[in-house]
Amino acid sequence: MICICAVWTVVVMIKYVGQTRNRHQVDFYSYVQILESERFKFELQNVRSKDVRMYSPVTKKKYQMQLYDDMIRITGVKMGHIRALTAVKDVKWSRDRGCLKTVVTFSNDQTCYAYSKISKK
Repeated sequence: MICICAVWTVVVMIKYVGQTRNRHQVDFYSYVQILESERFKFELQNVRSKDVRMYSPVTKKKYQMQLYDDMIRITGVKMGHIRALTAVKDVKWSRDRGCLKTVVTFSNDQTCYAYSKISKK
């Protein structure tokens, strides 16, 4: 009986870890869709490893993207923010081959990365 409970516990934990990894991956690509969306048409102004400054010709506003606590947030000049991605342990941004390269490490140490074609202002 103890053996069955132990096996069941291991199976449940493996399933949970798999679901968490999938959820982080889905959330990451939702975040990338915000960056690349026609809703904002972001243009890069300044890219540093821990923050990115952007401009949206659609809203005619400047934005800053940065890691804050355990989330990536996009903040406007009026200090409202979009919680773009949560459960983030670390993020690094850089310019690479004309793209914005985003490397995110989640709280469970899963890493996702993307190259977003965003024009430079």
